[in-house]
Amino acid sequence: MRTLTRYILRLHFAPFLFAASGLTVLLLLDQVSKRFERLIGKGLHWSVIVEVFVYSTPFIIAQTLPMAVLIAVLYVFSRLEGDFEVTAIKASGIPLTRVMAPLLVCAVILAGAMTWFNNTILPQSNHHLQVLLTGIGRKKPTFNLREQTINEVLPSRLYVHPGTIDQERSEIGDVRIYDERDGQQSHTIYAARGKMAFEEGGEDLYFDLEDGVMQVRPNQRPYAFRRVAFEHMRLRIPDMGNALERDTLGAVRGDREMNIAEMREEAHRGFLMADAARAESETYARAITRQLLDFRQPVEAGSLMETATGAAAGPKGEARGDPGSGMEPGTEEGSLAVDEIGSGPGGDSDSAAAATGEDSAPDSAALAAESAARRFYTAFDAANQFEQYADRELTGLRRVNQFWVEIHKKGTIPAACIVFVLIGATIAVRFPRGGVALVVGVSLVCFGAYYVFLIVGEDLSDRLWMSPLWAMWAPNIVFGMFGLGALWRSTRVTR
Repeated sequence: MRTLTRYILRLHFAPFLFAASGLTVLLLLDQVSKRFERLIGKGLHWSVIVEVFVYSTPFIIAQTLPMAVLIAVLYVFSRLEGDFEVTAIKASGIPLTRVMAPLLVCAVILAGAMTWFNNTILPQSNHHLQVLLTGIGRKKPTFNLREQTINEVLPSRLYVHPGTIDQERSEIGDVRIYDERDGQQSHTIYAARGKMAFEEGGEDLYFDLEDGVMQVRPNQRPYAFRRVAFEHMRLRIPDMGNALERDTLGAVRGDREMNIAEMREEAHRGFLMADAARAESETYARAITRQLLDFRQPVEAGSLMETATGAAAGPKGEARGDPGSGMEPGTEEGSLAVDEIGSGPGGDSDSAAAATGEDSAPDSAALAAESAARRFYTAFDAANQFEQYADRELTGLRRVNQFWVEIHKKGTIPAACIVFVLIGATIAVRFPRGGVALVVGVSLVCFGAYYVFLIVGEDLSDRLWMSPLWAMWAPNIVFGMFGLGALWRSTRVTR
């Protein structure tokens, strides 16, 4: 048995390495073709370009290893069955499951290693790649500008709209610049042509503009403006920088740049957001219901529950006769909501506490809902408020699903290695004469179907139609059941 195990593993080693390296190179070349335009002409050192593709490699490896497992298993078992070696093994009384056992063990080990890789190495490489690409995008801004588009050069302060761009000469034509850096007035510049260049030190950006007009509009007087024509104008933007900068501390991490622990924290924040919105909605509903049952509108913004206030000041009849006399002398309007809802003797005060669902002073969510209820006057106001609560709850739930999808994906794709061993071995034994066509055809169909399942599942989870657990693990379950069924059929036919 040990000889058979070593023989099976040795046969799979070379095809697996060949398939993994070949697929990685192909996908890496695809990345090169997509990012070539963003990298060329930036004046980057060759080491920076190499660094971009080094950081792109872990993401590609995370996808190609399961593919390589399927290709290697299909190729080896198709060859074994074509040479009647599988038939000889079966004739010796060794079942197909025993032949597949070493591969399944290796697939489990590989899946565990890939899960660790996806949780530790991959998030860091994705983050460094994003930071590097962001820094490259800021270098030589003419290569980052788009024709006939309003380009943001400085966030919320400076925008450039070029009609034409000559990347080689860093020239722009029919350009409009919207300058909001001066808080007192806005500048709009129109120029027939111009150039963009950094100073020799590489920190300040200059626009050399020709044949244009500048309009200056004071922000305090929007209907007044000055118009200045010019033949040549030089616009300086300080501290732009032409050097490659990498802000790894200030960069915000996306979901694919986090490990499982960080994504669980983000998902928990989404759950708290949804829970707070749900609690506010319930408190708001009880508050406006109690207000409607009083059969009158609130007199002031700070007097939501006159009944509770009247109970603290005197008999209920006096409070109804004079709503303004319900507040004790020295009581501030801002503290009225807390006093009304807090615990204490009196039926009205108890009902106010019941409206929040607590026996003590309300939390911030309850106070926010009570504050919104004071602004309630029409059904339209209530409908808008309930819609805002529903949107916040939906946003929180989608945030939860977004991060849990990525958490499950870190284990789903590695687990595909085990599933592909089952599928590849049983299909290759079932069709021994397929050859290379079988390997290529089955691989493409399996890869395509598997990733379609993942994409559809992720979309359904984002729409809250399916839980992230089932959305991400459904492909493995479906393909695994197919592989087990094919294995059972093969064993049954052999007997």
